[in-house]
This record gives sequence, C-alpha cells and structure tokens, in this order.
Amino acid sequence: MLDYIHNHRIEIKRSMKKGLLVGLLLLIGGGGLAVLVKFGGKPENLKSWWHKFSHHSDSLPWCPYIVREVDASKMYVKEATQVIFLDQNLFWKGEGARVGPELDKKGRVVRFIVTAGGAGYSPKTTAEVIGTGSEFFKLGKVTVENGKVAGVEFISGGEWYLTSRVHAYNSDGRVESLPYSGTTKLKFDNGQVHEIKQYLSGEPHGKWEQFRQNGIRVFNKEFTRGEKHGAHIYYFHDPIDPEDYKTQNDSPLKKKIYASLWLEVHEDARRKFPKYPSPEANEWAIKKYSERGGEFRVRLLEHYENNRRHGIFEGYDYLGNPTFKDDYKEGLRISHKTFDKTKKS
Repeated sequence: MLDYIHNHRIEIKRSMKKGLLVGLLLLIGGGGLAVLVKFGGKPENLKSWWHKFSHHSDSLPWCPYIVREVDASKMYVKEATQVIFLDQNLFWKGEGARVGPELDKKGRVVRFIVTAGGAGYSPKTTAEVIGTGSEFFKLGKVTVENGKVAGVEFISGGEWYLTSRVHAYNSDGRVESLPYSGTTKLKFDNGQVHEIKQYLSGEPHGKWEQFRQNGIRVFNKEFTRGEKHGAHIYYFHDPIDPEDYKTQNDSPLKKKIYASLWLEVHEDARRKFPKYPSPEANEWAIKKYSERGGEFRVRLLEHYENNRRHGIFEGYDYLGNPTFKDDYKEGLRISHKTFDKTKKS
C-alpha cells in the first residue's frame, strides 16, 4: 500500500512538471505570437524596433553594438548637434545669437534657452537644428526683440549630442539617422584586416586595433563612451628572431638557410596555402613564429582613465630594454625615470 502511494505521488509530480512545462511553452508561444501581432506579423518590424530600443546598449542580446559590422569606408561623420539662425532679410543679417538645450534625465531636449541674443536680427529670422540627430527636431517661431533673439519655439525633438558622431549609410545610400553602434573593419587588398574599431552611439567604445599587411599588430587601444580608458599598446614594425636561430652566415646546417625565422615561416606559409598572401596565411605564420620563440615587442605602453593619463607609461627600445617609465595619477605625472639607451640586450 505504501509503495502504491509513493508511486502515485511520483506520477502526480511528473504530471505537474509536464503541465508546468507545457504551460510555460504555451505562455512563451502566446507571448511570441502577441509580439508578432503587435508588429504586424513581420519579424523585420520587430528587428527594427529592437535595433532602436537597444541602440545605446553594449550588453543587451542581439543589440547593434554586439552583432553589427560595417565596412569602414561606408561611414560618415556628423557634427555635434547645434541650433543655427537664418536671417531671411535681404540687406542686413543678424549674428551672435546662441541657445542651449534643457535636457531631461534621458538626455532629450525639452526646450531651448537663449544664452546670447546677438544683434541685428530681423523679424524674418528662423532657426533649425543641424548635426547628429537633427532629423528628430522641429522648431517653430523665433522671437526677436530689438534685433536680439529672445526665444525659440520648441515643437519636438530628440537626443542632444555634444560631440561629433559616426553614422553608417543605409541600403539606400543615405546616412542613417541614429549614430552607429557596432564594429567597423577596413581591409587591405589581400583581405588582411587593417583596422577594427568599435563604436557605441557613434563614439569610440571598446577596442580599436590596427594591423599591417602581413598581419603584424600596430596597436591596441581601449575606449569608453568616446574617451580613452584602459591600456593603449603600440608595437615595433619588425619581429624579433629568437637568439638561438641560425642565420645564413652562422648556421652549420646543410638545409636551405633563411636570413631570418620570419622569412622562413612565411616561405612555409607560401607552400602551405594556395592563396598567399592571405589573412589565413598571415595568422598561421604569426602563430608558428611565436611558437618557435619569435617575438613582437612592445614599443610604448600607456594607461588612461576617463580620457586622462592614469597609471604607468613605459617606453622600450628595439631590443626590449626600457627607455623611460612614468607614473600618472588623474592626468598629473607623479614620477619619471629614464634609462640608459645604450644598454645591450
């Protein structure tokens, strides 16, 4: 009897789990259906909405910053948002008027405040917003009193950008309204990546990297919201062979001799890869070169915080010897040391 009750309870629990799972799937399915109905049954409408909703995020799933990649040649830089005044008078025109935005907590404009009225403006003066985000603004009447701008009617608007921003071109060849979030890449003719840059809302955000045509790294940089933040590392142009590598002049071996290990691994890559030079061949050669003791040495190491020098700054010569070492705190140098540049490795 006890076994029967125990087994019956197990069956009840299994049934409850199945029911809960089915209910959860129905809820998710129903929610997904409701979302599709809301966007006219078209997934592309949902995608467009999510693109705008997650545009300023660097962490939300499938946000543009994470998933989007555009050729760097298809980018356009727009200036910071600003209001300009256009005096329609034929014979004399006013100048010097300026306004500033009053923003809400989300950085959106709620009205404009005149900070300088200027002089010589006629009643025919109009105002318009130019620069990043200007498409979202609509202004009304400009009030002029005694030749000075006294007010600007604010009808509607959007975000206010204090700095210039990078934009992408859309499929129609027009500049997109929202600043670009995502990665840009620029490549050499052989397909090797030359530059990789990450942007968030049109500002440098994340890693910037540059490479030479042979795949050797030029620099790594880190940014946060348009500001230098983190390590910036610069590398020497040429790689360094291991000390025990036998060159043509001193090798007793009877095999084919190369002037450097770097040339040797590239000759191996030429034989291994049908397409040479290529990104794949470069990657393979760099890996093999490092495995055999070759080095790509750092020339300069910098550290930043909130766009100010903060931390260690170090320089090195071609042999890897330090040339200087500085320590910064919030933009101010607190220590400095130089080293003998004639020292041998």
